[in-house]
Amino acid sequence: MMKKPPIILITTDQHRFDALGCNGNTQIRTPHIDALACDGVNFTNAIVQNTVCIPSRACLQTGRYTHQHGVTYMEQEIDTTPGLPPWEKTFMEHMQDNGYCTAATGKIHMYPEKGFHYHDLTGGKGMRWTQSTGQPIGPAPLGPNYAAWLEKKRPGAYEEIYKARRAQPDYKRAGLLENPLSNDEYVETWIAERSMDIIREHADEPFFLWCGFCGPHDPWDPPEPYRSMYHPEDMTLPDEYPGWKSWRERWDEATLRKMRAYYWGMVTCIDDHIGNIIAQLKQLTIYDDALIIFTTDHGEFMGERARTGKGLFYESIIRVPFIVKPPRPLGKALGTIPDVVENFRLAPTILDYAGVVPPASMTATTLRGAVETGTAGDMPAFSEFVSHDKKTIGKCVRTRAHKYIVWQPDGREEMYGLVNDPMEKENIAGGADFDTRSLQESLHAWMSRTEWRWNY
Repeated sequence: MMKKPPIILITTDQHRFDALGCNGNTQIRTPHIDALACDGVNFTNAIVQNTVCIPSRACLQTGRYTHQHGVTYMEQEIDTTPGLPPWEKTFMEHMQDNGYCTAATGKIHMYPEKGFHYHDLTGGKGMRWTQSTGQPIGPAPLGPNYAAWLEKKRPGAYEEIYKARRAQPDYKRAGLLENPLSNDEYVETWIAERSMDIIREHADEPFFLWCGFCGPHDPWDPPEPYRSMYHPEDMTLPDEYPGWKSWRERWDEATLRKMRAYYWGMVTCIDDHIGNIIAQLKQLTIYDDALIIFTTDHGEFMGERARTGKGLFYESIIRVPFIVKPPRPLGKALGTIPDVVENFRLAPTILDYAGVVPPASMTATTLRGAVETGTAGDMPAFSEFVSHDKKTIGKCVRTRAHKYIVWQPDGREEMYGLVNDPMEKENIAGGADFDTRSLQESLHAWMSRTEWRWNY
């Protein structure tokens, strides 16, 4: 094994746990991610530390909770979201200090972008953007780097994306877009190509690459052949949830089935690009030596509770894919680890494998021992949410069997028994059948231990 192994972090955006073959989905095609799980450890109870994009990613970048690093919420105008303060040091900066070349491609959703020697980034897809320029919420987030690459391929193609968004009624109604671009023009292709460029350029030195794909975040716009890969009639439909309006009040059945089929198509598109990246690592004979981590920032409702998007603490949002492929020689035990883990632990794990001692300020702890022993200890996981207007604050503790949530300023509580009620249909907080005190105490102890405070 190389003294300083090549390290690749691959992230998707808004990726449901159950949208992978290795996580039990028998219909979706994700052979390359599944193979990565076979070569490493698949953590099947990984929990995000925030339920929206930028705060969650700031946790990954620092190994610290949102109330510690200060990126607690997202603004409606995304580019005005307060970023990491200058004193917050990312794990990438620690790697730079210890001889690594660091680079990023695609969507990492970081403000400001720091800790990289090189980056070629996009802001993401952003369904609200229907014009390439001129909207009051800021410029279209796909951005100038991808636009320049696309315009070189086919002049006028970038503007076609937004023209199609404005013209197609299914886009306005459900986020469905018949993509005017071919697969070799799609944003994920650009991200994968730039990632492989960086790998080739730095294969002979210690390097870290963050490859951030934009999907399967809405709009649901897979190019062919992925648009036709899954048949809407094969898609399952969400359950009904007490106290929530039915999805039928928002979409007809055909539309929701199509949304789900397109979502799967976007996942398989990304999987094929990951396959190309892994093939290049093998061609350069550095795959075996590499640490590769695959995860996402949060999940997606995909029609459950008549919603799309994220922001609440339900399982479809906070439980995410999380795979670690370690350098060889392999550890003592590889496979599936069902213990509850927090996915911001990737930061100290990366530093550990890079030979860097994580700083004392980093709250998260390395998962290297779990990878090598097959057990992570099944500790509680904590997650947070602050609304755009900062008027609603939520804190969540998730164990293997239960989930407890408290909301402020009204003090509302939620409690779910995940063993008997995995779909979280019944809020048992305050009920006679379960005493919430142990989880309340766990949440309060975490708040105290991590210098928690209500006022943001």
